[in-house]
Order: sequence, then C-alpha cells, then structure tokens
Amino acid sequence: MMLKKILLIFIFVLCVSSKVHAIENYEVVELNDNTSIFKNYVDGYSIQIPKKSVLKFDDNFYKSEINFKDTSVKIFVEKFNSNSKYDSYLYYTLKGIRDSKYEHNITFDGIKSSSIGNMNVIEFNRRKLSKINGDKNNYFIAIGNLPDERAVTFMVKSEREINKKFIMSMIDSFKLNSEIKPYKIKKVRNNTTHYHWDIETANLYREDFLYSDKVTWGLFVHDFWRSPDMSNIENKIESKFKYALLYHSFNFPNAQVRQAIDYCKVSNRNLELTFQTDIKNNKNLIYDVLDGKKDEFLKELALIISSEQYPTIFRLANEMNGDWCSYCAWNTGLDSDIYVEFYNYVYNIFEEAGANKYLIYVFNPNGRSFPNYKYNNESMYRPSSSRYDILGLTLYNTGTYYMDEKWEEFDSLYDNLYRDCIKKYDKPFMITEFACSSIGGDKIKWTENMLDVLSDKYKKIKVAIWFNGIDLDENKNPARIYKIDTPKETLDIFKKYFKGK
Repeated sequence: MMLKKILLIFIFVLCVSSKVHAIENYEVVELNDNTSIFKNYVDGYSIQIPKKSVLKFDDNFYKSEINFKDTSVKIFVEKFNSNSKYDSYLYYTLKGIRDSKYEHNITFDGIKSSSIGNMNVIEFNRRKLSKINGDKNNYFIAIGNLPDERAVTFMVKSEREINKKFIMSMIDSFKLNSEIKPYKIKKVRNNTTHYHWDIETANLYREDFLYSDKVTWGLFVHDFWRSPDMSNIENKIESKFKYALLYHSFNFPNAQVRQAIDYCKVSNRNLELTFQTDIKNNKNLIYDVLDGKKDEFLKELALIISSEQYPTIFRLANEMNGDWCSYCAWNTGLDSDIYVEFYNYVYNIFEEAGANKYLIYVFNPNGRSFPNYKYNNESMYRPSSSRYDILGLTLYNTGTYYMDEKWEEFDSLYDNLYRDCIKKYDKPFMITEFACSSIGGDKIKWTENMLDVLSDKYKKIKVAIWFNGIDLDENKNPARIYKIDTPKETLDIFKKYFKGK
C-alpha cells in the first residue's frame, strides 16, 4: 500500500512538472494546448505566449525574448528616474528609426489601443541581409506607459510579414500581476584558452593580462608609423609605450594595417587595432557587411594579419552602446542582434583566414550607455564569451568646453564602472582609450592622481592607452584637447611615474 502511495505521488509530481517550468527569475505555466503563461519575476509581469516558445535572456535579465516559428518578441520594462520620463523615452527611442528612412521603410507610425492603454507603434522593414541565416527584416515596435513611472516596450521581428493581430493579442494579455523577486545576474566567465593562439600571442596575453602586477601603457598617435610624434614624446619622458593604437575602417586602405604592424615589429611594441563601420551618404555600412558587399575588404584585412604573424589586440566595433556608432541598436532599428551578427561574421572570416591565431579580441562598450535604456545596455551586445578575451573600458574626462559637460576626476569616471564590471565579468580589463581634456580644470593634478590610483586601486586593469588627440567642434575649433603634452608639464608627471616603476 505504501509503495502504491509513493508511486502516485511521483506520478503527480511528474504531471505538475510538465505543466510548470520554473526558474529563479521566471516561470512558465501551461494555460491550454496552445498557450502558456510566462511570468517574469524580475519586472513583475505575466504575458500569454505560444506553448512551444523558446525563451532567451541577456545576462543582466533586462530583456525577455520569446521565440516562436519565424518570429521573435523582446520585452523590456523600463523604470524611470528623476532624469528620465516616458515622453523623453518614447521620443528618443523612436527617433533613430524615424531618422533612418533610407535604410528603414516605415509602413506605420501611430497609435494602437490595447488592454494596457494606447500603444505607440511603429512598423518598418529593411532589406533582407543575405549573410544572416533566417534574417528577420520585418519589425513591429510597440511602447506603452505603465503605472509607477515605468514603460513597456515590445520589439517584434519576423522573417515574413508580422501577424499584427496575434501580436496585439499577446500585448492585450500583458499584466502587472507577478511578484518582483530579488535576482542575480549571470557573470561572464573567462573561458579563454591559449590553444588557438600561436606561442607569441599566448605569451603576450599571459604576460600583460594574466600575470602582470602593473599597468602596461600605450599611446594613440595619429599615423604613428610615419610620424615622429611617438618617439618625440617617448624621448621626453625617457620611457617607451608598449602599445600603439590604430583606428581602421572601410574609409582607409588595408595597407595601413600592414604598415602599422611592421612598425610595431621594428619598434618592439604591439598594436591595438580598432575596426569600426560608419554611416555614409545615409547608408549604414553594417548592413552592407551582412549582405556580403564588404567581403573582399575584410578577407584582405584578415590575410594581412595572418601573413604578418604578429600578436595584435583586436577591438572590433567598440562603444556599440553609444548612438554615435553606426552599429549601435539605435541606428539599426533598435535591433542589437545586428551587432552580434556583424561581430560573428567578421570573426568567422578572420578564423577562416587563420588570422585569429594572432588576435586577442577585446569587447569594449562605452562606460556609459547613450541612450541609457535597457535595450541599449552593453549586455544586449555581448558576443559568446569564447569569442573575446578582454573587457575594454572607455571613459574620458571631456572637460567643460560644452555646456552639458563637467570636469570629472579619474575615480569619478572609473570607480563605479570598475565595480560594476567586477560583478559582471571574470575577464581581464584594459582601458582601450582614455584621456583628460585641458579645458575646465587642472590636467596636471588630474594626471598625477590618475597614476597614483590606477595601479593601487584598479588591480584588474592591466593595460591603459592614452588618446593623444584633439576633438574639434562643428567649426573646427579645439573642444577637447587630450594631447599628452598639453600642457607640457603633463609629460613631467609621466616621466616621474615611469622612473618610479
């Protein structure tokens, strides 16, 4: 009799478990043969979804993604603070799409009613991208105002015309009726292995990023391989910068990469190669890449790196969470998947060419997201952790030339960023580019303080690269003077620092 009771209990538990799928941050409960209820305990809502949906989340649990058939639905719940309100969120979120009509064909931009109130809806499509398997190029985005200073955004995309009636029925089922529970983010592991690298590249990674107990320095100098500025600065500080920074894009011939690497070989330093795309004549070149139209250029670049056989830091499409970058979701229909597809596409071309044996990949969001909304958080853009080796950090003391900017000390810039990254990443860190402007404060004291705290307080930052340049305003006047020798006493601080190392 006891055995029979145990068997019945086991069968009951099995049946219940087939109806409910519970994880710490969410739960899926079967409603009927075709529908389940998804309960999100991070943002406190429920919504009806197709029964066989596949769920995906970013590591910070800012996004819930529901995939069924050839359709994807991403849900974001945005909590506003005193500096951010619904109207600004709505306006700026949709502005990127409205401003990119050359790439995005808008078919509807207006209001649709729902059970949670009026939704601001924009529908659009773009060209099909041949290098994305099952490219979802039809979009439906709905944004609604919620109680208690929140908004909900539904980002829908599909390979075919979107079933708007079905999507609106899903939105109608959205309810703020689930408990909000504490949750833990998923930390990115450092699963970098040395086996795919050649010996010199593996040694560079180990020596500068794994086992080094000091900061290794680099410097950006425009056209450093044919300019005397690098050696002039090094002579003045009586020390050498190990890393040189090169910005590369489709606007420059690949020959400059070979020249830069050859210079690094001769001068016993290493290159941080930054590759970016841009928007040219209202055309976003990231779409051209994913349509195969830039293959020749990328394959040539990969072959140059492969043939040079020299360890190189590769920063692919940095600051993707900033709307000044063409590959930011704000410029690609709010679709951060485009960046991930681009990253993987370039990575695979380089892998096929044998270039990755010599490349240490850096994933480098900006230290501050703009716009600072969940759909643009750096966690939306992360490639597989096996496809990058270092986390790049970037923040500048931009000075006070512009009215909305302020003078910020190094700790003010990097303390919170560093702590946040420690919680989220096991990867080694590097400051891929940074500097202090000469306008608005004491640059000499700023530099002295930065050098004092960097090695002592920020142990995971292994490499730092100073951007030795000038940002100009729209009238070509100097707005942010980042030159390492302006004022010239700044070099004395570096000279003293390097002598004491």
